[in-house]
Amino acid sequence: MNIYQFFRPFIFKIEPEKAHNLALNYLKFLPKFSSLLSSSKNYENLNNCVFNLNFSNPVGMSAGFDKNAEIIKSLFNFGFGFVEAGTTTPVAQAGNEQPRIFRLTEDQALINRLGFNNLGANYFYENLTKINKTSSQIIGVNIGKNKDTIDSVADYILLLEKFYNYADYITINISSPNTKNLRDLQNEDLLNDFLQKISQHKNNLQKISHKSTPILLKIAPDLEFEQQKNIAKIVLDNAIDGVIISNTTIARDFNLKSSKSLEIGGLSGKPLFEKSNEILRNFYRLTEGRIPLIGVGGINNAEDAYTKIKNGASLIQIYSAFIYQGFSLVEKIKKQLSENLKKDGFKNISEAIGSSVK
Repeated sequence: MNIYQFFRPFIFKIEPEKAHNLALNYLKFLPKFSSLLSSSKNYENLNNCVFNLNFSNPVGMSAGFDKNAEIIKSLFNFGFGFVEAGTTTPVAQAGNEQPRIFRLTEDQALINRLGFNNLGANYFYENLTKINKTSSQIIGVNIGKNKDTIDSVADYILLLEKFYNYADYITINISSPNTKNLRDLQNEDLLNDFLQKISQHKNNLQKISHKSTPILLKIAPDLEFEQQKNIAKIVLDNAIDGVIISNTTIARDFNLKSSKSLEIGGLSGKPLFEKSNEILRNFYRLTEGRIPLIGVGGINNAEDAYTKIKNGASLIQIYSAFIYQGFSLVEKIKKQLSENLKKDGFKNISEAIGSSVK
């Protein structure tokens, strides 16, 4: 039993959001101690170049854990190949009413209806620009619109300008189910116009800065196949660099056991695994493997991570499993993933990407 498994029963007696804030404060104010809890190793066959960035391994921390870029360096101590912080919005906002995070322990899942609660882009920027990171530590910035914003595009462009020179990549989050009307931006006509403006603005920023920061789109798992087809085409037409598949789901058809399963909000964790994999496979086919995909949803171990990769993911992200299994999970996934690649005759992880779909 690792140290986290010992303390978990006590942690789970605390309300989820309070427990999360305790963890953040621990990692924020005792960052050096976090390195004692992990012995991060480099596995050469997990090194890969994606988005013209050199990833030491494909395991990332998903957005939502570190909303304000306060503990990025501490998270890297656990062996992550990359960390995506956010979602950050132009102006600080409180989010939805509490309670708004629910553990579905029997289902190894979470439901949240946080609503982009964060301390705003200026605070995030201050934290991000202070980080003294190594070249192998890839940082993504996840951006979203404020709840009361009418002109959504203006919010995203403002944030794109603010973080373009400091992020290794930027994720456009239009798929959270907890901000009213946000997912409407995934509709064909709105999305095409929206991404045209984002892409055009990126081109302008690239000319000024002489830096090409990859722009990714994070999509919902609750999309019909025709919608997936349309989004894939629009993404390619507008030269979006990658897609994150997927955000949380509002579906509840998973035979959930927990009494909290009917809470309103986005469901993440183990139940989402197959649903997100189906969309991942679809997008790999629809985009013909032309752009990198990041697989998220229900990853609990190295086998799950490997399944995502073979289904078309160049990188993967975890969140809910980190809550249930603790700090040592990242290294466990890396070690077993490295062994799985060798066993299957792949010299490098890049060779395994999409191997089950091709």
